[in-house]
Formats: sequence, structure tokens, C-alpha cells
Amino acid sequence: MGEQDVEPRRGTLVPALSAVGRALTALARALAFMALIALLIPVVARFAGWEGGPLAVLVSLMPWVTLACLVPIVLALLARAWVLLAASVAVAGLCLWWIAPILVASTADGPVALRVGTFSLANGGADTAAVVDLVREHDLDLLALTELTPEAQQGLEAAGLDELLPYSVEYPGDQKYGTGLWSAAPLAEGESLPGFTAQAIRTEVGLGEDRLTVIVAHPESPGVLDHSDWDADLVALKAVLADEDGPVIVAGDLNTTRDHQGFRQIESYGYEDAVDQAGAGFLATYPSGTFVRHHVRGPGFLTEPLVAIDHILVKDAGIVAAEVDAVEMPRSDHRALVAVFREP
Repeated sequence: MGEQDVEPRRGTLVPALSAVGRALTALARALAFMALIALLIPVVARFAGWEGGPLAVLVSLMPWVTLACLVPIVLALLARAWVLLAASVAVAGLCLWWIAPILVASTADGPVALRVGTFSLANGGADTAAVVDLVREHDLDLLALTELTPEAQQGLEAAGLDELLPYSVEYPGDQKYGTGLWSAAPLAEGESLPGFTAQAIRTEVGLGEDRLTVIVAHPESPGVLDHSDWDADLVALKAVLADEDGPVIVAGDLNTTRDHQGFRQIESYGYEDAVDQAGAGFLATYPSGTFVRHHVRGPGFLTEPLVAIDHILVKDAGIVAAEVDAVEMPRSDHRALVAVFREP
């Protein structure tokens, strides 16, 4: 009797397991398809240069989109959906092609030529003593600061910034609108560039036998829906940079990532990102973990910066970024970006 009972049970169990397997396969296929469609939105926007509405924010997250390409790939493998797998791999390959420059370093093994840092003072609320410590610890030659307020200017002076970098061009303003540049070497008379929401600075500094033009800028950030100020500031920045001849360095919170169309246009003028030159990888600078952790409780990985919007760019300067680092700073929503340039 017992053996007779086993056969019916086996006969009903196998079809049931088979049905479950088919259901899971169908679910994996459906999820892979939906994940791929979701990823195609920022990928197509990046490819076509579409940045209207929330697309501008989505495009800034392209490094994370690249990582997320693993989701449809794994699901398509589980579902044995070979067409979906091929499409997912193709999308991942395109994303990897776009991100590859930050992983490949240029050759730069000569002597150190320049050490440059840029940092957002968070509406003037950052720890000014920590900024001076940053200059001292990294032996900076140039420091570009955005969101410079009169109060922050006084705090930097009290903390001894002028003793380390005695030459400066400073245009403090309310909240996020002020900008400043400090230098270890003499600066030419600076000018405030017109056409920007926040102060933008242009000056010159000696670099060997050449004069290096230094531009510090802080374009407005894109809104979720309204990008009018962002667009206008990027147009103004591109116009300034397109007209520059000779050695140039650009630093600041540019509120644009290497995947935005405006940034790619700037690169087409001959400007190179220090992160790309150094092959430093993905160095997100905003929002800073120390700032987020103060407001959000949760696992540490949830407080890592998401986007790389602070930049140091060079053009025709005869120097190459060999080391770039993003440094956590207290009381700011940005990390500082520090680049060491060497002669090639």
C-alpha cells in the first residue's frame, strides 16, 4: 500500500514543481524586461542629450545606471531569455564605454607642478578651520571656494588661510553666490565674469615660464522641472571657456557631470577633467556623507555621495593630473576635490 501511495504523490509533485519553475522563469523575464526599459530612459537621454525636466537629474546618475545594468543581465540569465540578455549586455557595454575614461590614467611621472583644491562652503556654513587644514595637509598651491559669504571670509582669515595662501581674488556674497580663489603665488588682477547667477572669477597665475589662466565658476544647479538658470549659466560658462587661449585651469562646483551634454561640449573645446587624467574612478562629491548622516539615520552606504559635480579641468597647460581625491569635510554638503598635477 505504501509503495502505491508514492507514485501518485510523485506524479502530482513533478508537474507542480514544473509549473512553479515556469512561473518563476516568466517572472524573471518580466522583471528583466521592466528593468531594461527603466534603464533605457537615462541611457537614451544621455545618448540623445535630452535633459528636460527630471532627465537632467537622471543623467547625472549614469555611473549608478551602469551598475544597475547587472539587474536585467542576471534576471535574463535566470530566465534564459537570450534576446533580453543580449540587449542588456549591449546597454551595459555602452554605459561602460562612457565611463571608461575615469578608469584609465594618462602618463604623468614628472615632478609635481601644481596642487589644486576646490570646495563648496555650503552657504558659508562649512568649518573654515577644516578648510585651512585641508590646504596645509595637501600643500595646496591654489584653492577655489564657492558659496563664500562675508562671515566665511572672516572665518578663513581668522583660521590663517592668508598665511598659507597669501594671494587671493575674493567676491563674497549672500549664501551661495560668493566665490573666491587663494594662491601661493602672485595672481594677476582678478575680474568677476558677467552673465552668471553666482560670482565667477577669472585671473592668472605663473606656471613655470607660462601664465596660467584660472577660472572659478559655480553655475546654478538644475531644478527638477525648471532648468532655465542652469541652462543660462552653462551657456555663459561655455562661451567663456570657448574663447580662452593658452593654458587654462577651471575649478569649482560646476553642477554638471561628465554625462551632461554641456560638460561634454566643454570637453570638446579641449578641456580635460583631472579625474579622467588620473584614472581616479568615480569620485562623487555631492551630497557629502557627513552632511547626510547629520540628517538621515541609516546604513553607511546610504550616506555615500551620489554625483560628481565638482571639477578641476585643464586645457593646454602642459601638466597632467596624477592623483585626485575627494575629501570629506565637516559641515558641508560637498566633499572637497584635490588634484595633484605633474609634468608629463
